[in-house]
Amino acid sequence: MRKRMMTLTLFICVSFALSGCGKASKQEIIESEYYQKLQDQNEKLSQDLKRSRAREDSLDKKIKEIHEYTGDQKLAAYKKEVAGSTISKTDFVRIQKGKAYQSFAVTNEPVCNFVKDIVQNSYRIIGLTVTDLREKYHGNIYSYALIDEDNSTYEFKVYGNSYIVFDQIPENVYCFNNASVIGDGLIDAVNVKHYPSYLERLADASLIITDQKLKFNETAVQVSELLRNAKADKKKHDTAKWTEYRFYTQGTLTSLSVSEEGTSFCITDKKGSQKFYTASEKSLSKIKKLLK
Repeated sequence: MRKRMMTLTLFICVSFALSGCGKASKQEIIESEYYQKLQDQNEKLSQDLKRSRAREDSLDKKIKEIHEYTGDQKLAAYKKEVAGSTISKTDFVRIQKGKAYQSFAVTNEPVCNFVKDIVQNSYRIIGLTVTDLREKYHGNIYSYALIDEDNSTYEFKVYGNSYIVFDQIPENVYCFNNASVIGDGLIDAVNVKHYPSYLERLADASLIITDQKLKFNETAVQVSELLRNAKADKKKHDTAKWTEYRFYTQGTLTSLSVSEEGTSFCITDKKGSQKFYTASEKSLSKIKKLLK
């Protein structure tokens, strides 16, 4: 109680000095012993605060370095595990505004092997955070989940074209060039694009998939150019023994089936409708080499 009274008395005195009654000048107040003590205390608190912030910054930096190092160790373990595993299935999801847009699974071996390569060959990027990626690529995110024959799962998200964040290593950002290509090809586009002909759709395909091989857009463009002078074939053919190549354009499947003999080929659209064409033997030979 006594301490409170002393504080109140001191406050009244200072207030009186600052009021019109005391008429103390600004210089007199600044030079007063009480003001000087306040200045000293303020300076001491400022220095203590700076030291505290410096300690916090140093601790945060050390924690970040530990997280980054631990993350790299985890990824090294992932790479070792994935290298010795058989990936039997991969799940894909498009994420928009934090919600899953579309989800499906693929058991195709070339696709699974490509996603396996993403894990094994990704490398860390310095200077980017997960927050940076979320802000910049909030509308362009895929989630990939590799599942091996023992049901072990390796999950990561792909931001934009190449940036990767593993679900179990959220502190670090990694990179693999063109990591989004699987999602770009297999997952339906938000806005469906219409093409004037099958050639333009083939040329825009992100992926060409068979049971043995996986090809990308560069090959799709070359194939479409080789078919540019093809002519309609009014004959119907049995394509059961023809070689099929599946072109995926933003979730839309267009199949190209090529006869092993002769110059005929078939285009099957996403609805299953078939159209037959003929091309030069030279063009079809080049296509087979490209897609081999």
